[in-house]
Amino acid sequence: MAKLEILPKRLDVLEVNSPESVFRINIDILNEAFGVGRGMFAKAVYPDKKNSDIPGTKPGDRYIIWMPKLYGNSSEWKNVVSEDGTEIYEVAEGSRTEDWIDEDSDLDVLRLVFVKDSAKSPYRFAGVFKSGKMEFCKHTYCRIASKVKLIGDPVTKIELLDDNR
Repeated sequence: MAKLEILPKRLDVLEVNSPESVFRINIDILNEAFGVGRGMFAKAVYPDKKNSDIPGTKPGDRYIIWMPKLYGNSSEWKNVVSEDGTEIYEVAEGSRTEDWIDEDSDLDVLRLVFVKDSAKSPYRFAGVFKSGKMEFCKHTYCRIASKVKLIGDPVTKIELLDDNR
């Protein structure tokens, strides 16, 4: 197996529909956009520990990086983006009877979202989303920004350039 190369952060701004905000694999998102060296990383959420922030961001900056696939999910959740790209729906598949949302969930965490449309497509920046309507086994996330500034290498601050809240 080839060793992954940790690349210097190459972006200062992420923008929806920008060719600069497209990444081959999920590790490229962490390396090239956030300057975070993470070896063989393969999870859909970073950081993946509850109550963690993106390393280096100041306390109170409640962000996570979410990399949902919009095809053939092997989990019990299906991710769908609205036609206009402003909402993401996370819907329980099949016979799921338990929701992952609990009383201790941090629904105020903002999600920097990178979606993958098919097995052959790259990840593309879809925007910054916040929790919207949370029904049992159906969660809605609403886009609040389509352009963000990434400050520092590695990133130490994230600024929403078109905050729509």
